[in-house]
Amino acid sequence: MKGVYKTESIRRAERAAKERTGEDELIERAAAKLLETVERVPFSRAVVVAGGGNNGSDALSLAHLLIERAYDVAVYVAGDKRNEFVGKRIAALTELGADVTLVSSADDIVISPGDLVVDGLLGIGCNREITGIMSDIVHKINSSGAFVVAVDVPTGLDSDTGRVRGAAVVANETVTFIGLKQGLYLADGRNYAGRIVLCDINVDAGEPDYYVAEDDDVRLPARLPVSNKGTYGCVKIIAGSPTMMGASLLAHESAQASLRGGAGYAVLCVPRSLAAVYQARVKEEMLMFLPDDDGRAVFDAPSLDSVMHRASAIVIGPGMGKNADLIKIIAYIARSFDGTLVIDGDGLNALSADLTAVEGHKCKLILTPHVAEFARLMKDDGALPDTDRTETLARRLNAVVAMKNATTVISDGSRTFINITGTPAMAKAGSGDVLSGLTAALAANFEPLRAAVTACYLFGKAGEAAAKKRGEWSVLASDIITEF
Repeated sequence: MKGVYKTESIRRAERAAKERTGEDELIERAAAKLLETVERVPFSRAVVVAGGGNNGSDALSLAHLLIERAYDVAVYVAGDKRNEFVGKRIAALTELGADVTLVSSADDIVISPGDLVVDGLLGIGCNREITGIMSDIVHKINSSGAFVVAVDVPTGLDSDTGRVRGAAVVANETVTFIGLKQGLYLADGRNYAGRIVLCDINVDAGEPDYYVAEDDDVRLPARLPVSNKGTYGCVKIIAGSPTMMGASLLAHESAQASLRGGAGYAVLCVPRSLAAVYQARVKEEMLMFLPDDDGRAVFDAPSLDSVMHRASAIVIGPGMGKNADLIKIIAYIARSFDGTLVIDGDGLNALSADLTAVEGHKCKLILTPHVAEFARLMKDDGALPDTDRTETLARRLNAVVAMKNATTVISDGSRTFINITGTPAMAKAGSGDVLSGLTAALAANFEPLRAAVTACYLFGKAGEAAAKKRGEWSVLASDIITEF
């Protein structure tokens, strides 16, 4: 697995390294690594755009190396404030006979589509909105059609939250140092960072704050030669309502995903009055019918006891719509069930009105909200990084929380993983039901955090495989299931 870091962790490692080796040495190491990256990119001219801080120093040292290798290089320095390391490098470039322009307007910068642009304006020190001339330069870079390499972090991207500060450079590649910054993955980060290249400059970043799961981290063990369907658990899915019939039918996908995910049994538990709809649809999974009022499941302890009986994991929420009894059902199962409860969809919407419903829960608890559902659960201003917010909710509920997005954050409150598998093709009705079913199947066999991390990773990989076959516009939830 790959380590991911908060900005303060990177700063701490950088300060310690400067005390040992000095600032100039670190700058030159970074420039040498930048050179290795840009020399792999075909270009007619290098346009190095530097700011007045350490990010600019790295870019200016790169310019020096490129000129020494006889590349055509134009150097632009923006900003009125420049630290001593930038000043030294401007002087060295001038002595070398380089074309160095101190920028007073974005019009001073000339970029052609065949150029390579090195964005060294602002790095992890960007702590304000990008406005004025800096904003103009960012927009000029983005509209140039040139190949863009960002130094450490694209200018304007918050290295902690991944949010854009007014304007941000859209890079084709981001060459980052010391450790992977969480902002490159969170929120809008992946739209701006492009391909992320981590370069070693011999600085120990310390223990990661978070982790990105990789193939070796989610490998499933071989099934026992002597085993049966009971060995691998029973998943039950409580779903369905008459006003959301399409979504209700998608609960079938959740059951199918449970079986594809390795569960021995999958039982779809639906309102009794909708029996005919499901009887015509189901195949491998089984059906259980629940008492209802006009197609909406009602609280009935004996029926819920039957759902919990022999279940290893339960999913609740897909296609259930607005239902006054839903929060009562969730609370009863949470406090009575000794397996794992996965709350998704409308179950999350019901829970957002009363988080106390799962306080003191007996079951193991997994929540799988998308960003809007998560916001309703948290009721915060969203200012903190998604990693911090997910950890906070997980600790509050003593649960595993998987906040679904292009980058999904999964946490149990003490350990946090970032999942980057997946594709925009998965932004389709029913995808969430597939993930909840897969998560439940794995939770029937593994502890909740491992189950959620593995489910998110494999779900994303399956979506990528489906997109390769059908294209990003045409993938259905059922297509993802077949790629498990």
